[in-house]
Amino acid sequence: MRSAALPLALASCVLAAGTAFAGEETIRLKDGAGRDVTAARCSSCHSLDYIDMVAPAMNRAAWEKSVRKMIDAFGAPVDEQDASRIVDYLTEQYSAGAATK
Repeated sequence: MRSAALPLALASCVLAAGTAFAGEETIRLKDGAGRDVTAARCSSCHSLDYIDMVAPAMNRAAWEKSVRKMIDAFGAPVDEQDASRIVDYLTEQYSAGAATK
């Protein structure tokens, strides 16, 4: 089952990368180190509003698990250095209890 899901997820990711999401142009991630790599890598497969939607339930461990899932299960084009930067950024800016900026 997993082998059938991966090609479908990758195809969806590729198709989404070539199209704008409704309202995407109004979404701007919070300023901070790692914002640009996070925006570039995450938006290649899904809208950036996903980050804000899940943030209230997230901590560092949850962000690490989510980023790892995006890479391992969905084939997100993120190397280990960028993954670390993304997790650091999301933890600082979008974890439960993170300072509102």
